[in-house]
This record gives sequence, C-alpha cells and structure tokens, in this order.
Amino acid sequence: MAKIGEKELKEQLKTENFSPVYLIYGEESYLKEHYVGKLKEKLVDEAFADFNFHQYEGKNASISDILQDADMLPMMGSTTFVLVHDYPLDKSQKDIDALKEYFKDVSPSCVMVFWYDNIEVDTKKSARWRSVETAFAKAGSAVNLEKRTEGELTRLIAASAKKRGCIIAPDLARYLISLVGSDIQTIFSELEKICAYTGEGNISKETIDKLAVKSLQARVYDLSRFILQGNSDRAHAVLSALFAQKEEPIAILAVIASCYVDMYRVKCAKSAGANENELGNYFSYKGREFLIRNAARDCRTVSVESLRNSIDIIADTDEKMKSTSIDKNILLEETVAKLLISRNA
Repeated sequence: MAKIGEKELKEQLKTENFSPVYLIYGEESYLKEHYVGKLKEKLVDEAFADFNFHQYEGKNASISDILQDADMLPMMGSTTFVLVHDYPLDKSQKDIDALKEYFKDVSPSCVMVFWYDNIEVDTKKSARWRSVETAFAKAGSAVNLEKRTEGELTRLIAASAKKRGCIIAPDLARYLISLVGSDIQTIFSELEKICAYTGEGNISKETIDKLAVKSLQARVYDLSRFILQGNSDRAHAVLSALFAQKEEPIAILAVIASCYVDMYRVKCAKSAGANENELGNYFSYKGREFLIRNAARDCRTVSVESLRNSIDIIADTDEKMKSTSIDKNILLEETVAKLLISRNA
C-alpha cells in the first residue's frame, strides 16, 4: 500500500491485485476518468451492477451513506464497488476521521474509489489533503495521475494516429501539442479530425494548420510574438479576433503574462550560464516543454530590461482590471500598445 503513479496502477489492473481503497487525483483529467473506468470494468459485473455498484457525487453525498454501502456484502459476486466523485473531504475533519476509522478495518469484499476531478487535491499547501493522501496510501493506494511529458504525448499521438491508418512525424506531433495544448482528450479529439481528413498515410503540417483549433494559449502566443516583432497590425488583428470570440480579457492577460514570464526565465537562465532546458527542474513545464522552446526563440532579440518593463506593464493592467470599472477590453488594447513600445526599451 503506497503512493503510486500510472505505471503501478496499470500493473494492478493487469494482475487484478487491487487495493481496498483508492484516492485518484492529479492534473490529467483524461487519465483519471480512463482509469476509474478501467477499475469499474474489472470490478463490476454488469448483471449485478444495481446491487454491487454504488456511485456518489460529492455535493449530494454523506460520508455515513458512503461507508454504509462499503460495508454491504456483494450480491451474487465477489466485490462491492463504491465510486465517490469530488467529495469535499478538505471541508470536514469529521469526515476525514470517519474515513480513517473505516480504514482500520476495511471491508475485504469492497473496493472504494475517491476520484477528484473538479476539486484540486493540493497536498503541498493543504495539511488536510496531505492527511487524506497519507491515510489512503496507508490503507490502499493514493494515485497521482500527472500530466505526461511532451515526449510521452508525442509517442501517444503517433500510436493513436497509427491505429487510424495515419503516420505523423515526431516534429509534427510536437507542433500539434503546441497548437492545441497538452490535454489528452483535446489532443485525441483534434487528431481524430485530422486523421479522418487525411484518410491514410502521412499527416501534413498544412492539414494540421487547416483543421486544428488553436487553444487560447496558442492564439495569445501568436499575439505576443507579433508584439515582439513590432508588427502592430497583426497584433491588433489577433486581439480583435479574440474579442470577437468572446474570450475573457483577464484570461487573455494571464496568458500574455505567462508568455513574458517564460521569456524572462529563459533570459535569466542564459545570463546565469544555464541551459534553458534546465528550467524544467525548477518550474512546472511537464507536458508543456514547447513553452520553453517558444520562449527561447521569441526572446532572442529582447533585453532583460525590456522584459522586466513589460512584466511591470502587465502587472499594472492586472491590478486595474481587478480594482477599477474601466472597460477591460480597452485596458487590454492599451496594454498591447504599451508592450509594442516597450519591446525596444
């Protein structure tokens, strides 16, 4: 019984050596839902699901009802499966204590899964979540399903394309990630569309550009790149398109800020004699390694002083957006203009 990851959970599913309780959490929504489904598939006989499968949504559940079902003997089967989604354990020490009491003598005929998707299980900042994680790890398995690295996503894309009769080069798989983001479900959705259009054979960059829907992050990175190039017309064209698509100004500003922070980190790393790829050791770029490459490419002709000034401009706009009634779109337009001027500072 321990804190485990995807590899160990796969092994449990393969050998059917299941833990009595699971805490499933982490950054990757697709993987969490996928493995919860695999556990259900292995443990629930559909013929007796009405008797042996019990599912709860956190906001509508009570810990006493959950534990009562966990103690029920299975009907015409070997296992009762209790699935609890987004139960707010961090809100009640009493509920945590009740779970810990159950863990002292868990039912041998039940597998209970607490699955968190919309609620963040922050074991670094929250003592309660650390307590919950430790309790599950001691009694069963605490499974942290983190985002996959860019290399892992690239191989996943290639394998998925192959199943659909297509071939995608590694550099194009990485390019697709940079356009649509690192969310696995989004990648699969876009890849399915691209493969259907291609039919079979090699996927081209032209097809990706034609069909892939850019994430907000990718569109704002285009905006930032045009700002750094001093291309006012294209920068304002991208901004106008974002406004037309009803993107929230605060969300746009947040991505602009992340672009400039990435570039500032790269510049500082180089100034210290380090390789920008080492940034992954200090900051969370897992599955988003392309951000470092983009930052290194875009900041070559920009000074550290200019980036500092730009970050100050962005911070000032953020404060105004959150503390004044000034139209946020106007504030964002003014910010883009200031950043265009600041690039040569």
